[in-house]
Amino acid sequence: MKNFIKNNNKNEMFAYISLIIATILYGTTLTAMKVCLNYYSEIEMITLRMIISTILFLPFFFTVYKDLRVEKIDYKFIFLMTICEPCLYFLFETHALRYTSSGQAGVVSAMEPILIIIFAKIILKEHLPKIAYIGVFLGIVGAIVLSLGSDVNALAPNPLLGNSLEFCAEILTVTSIITTKYLMDKYPPFFLAGSQVIIGAIFFIILNIIKGGNFIPIFNISLPIMIYLGVLTVVSYALYNYGICTLSASKASPFLYLLPISSICFGCFFLGETFNLLQVAACLLIFVGIYVSQIKDKRTICKLRKFFKF
Repeated sequence: MKNFIKNNNKNEMFAYISLIIATILYGTTLTAMKVCLNYYSEIEMITLRMIISTILFLPFFFTVYKDLRVEKIDYKFIFLMTICEPCLYFLFETHALRYTSSGQAGVVSAMEPILIIIFAKIILKEHLPKIAYIGVFLGIVGAIVLSLGSDVNALAPNPLLGNSLEFCAEILTVTSIITTKYLMDKYPPFFLAGSQVIIGAIFFIILNIIKGGNFIPIFNISLPIMIYLGVLTVVSYALYNYGICTLSASKASPFLYLLPISSICFGCFFLGETFNLLQVAACLLIFVGIYVSQIKDKRTICKLRKFFKF
């Protein structure tokens, strides 16, 4: 019994570490993609990124998972998981980065835990405290203010459109997360991550051919960044899937708050992105909304109900 508890605690520790690394690293991809979009179209960039990731995943499917069989009933769930992310998710996110800064996109992505709560309520019929609705409302208002209060510049020519596209991307990724959580009871996390990447690569290769896009990488500063994106897709998907497989959704979702911090820091440092005072206030409002939506302590909930006269 003691060994079981010890191994369980050890697995949880690795899961926490995996989520921290995955979230921080994924925050850097928004900045990296912003740079690559100066040299590639959205479809070209995603296609090359997915091809690199597929090359890294394929050896495992020919060795470790060669005898793994997928039940017929699960094909539709794997399709839903993959079409939401990476297929549609990457389309929305890369187009979003054409119109908004990587930092703003990262802040909008911080609403993902709120969306997880909403989807869990609707799909999984989980209990949702009434105070959480206030948190959801504050987060949405903050995202709207962030978009409307943005300065139009070369890095964010249409922030309202860009942030709206990023919000749609987050809805897609939450749908994928919930589906992945269901499939993880039957299949290894790394297998599911590889399935997402390989099927996603096929999708974008076909789409790139239809669009008449380029499959040859450009030999300049974008090449090492593209390789970085491809490798990071494998690493972040594997680590994140392991984390959410080991921990409950409520324990895993707070780590997503590291994503906007990472994207803002890298966007400011490497791209010179800035935030005005109204945007800073909007960011704070989003984080307050996230905090309120995650409150579990009954005494705190009672105090907030009185404050909001709810």
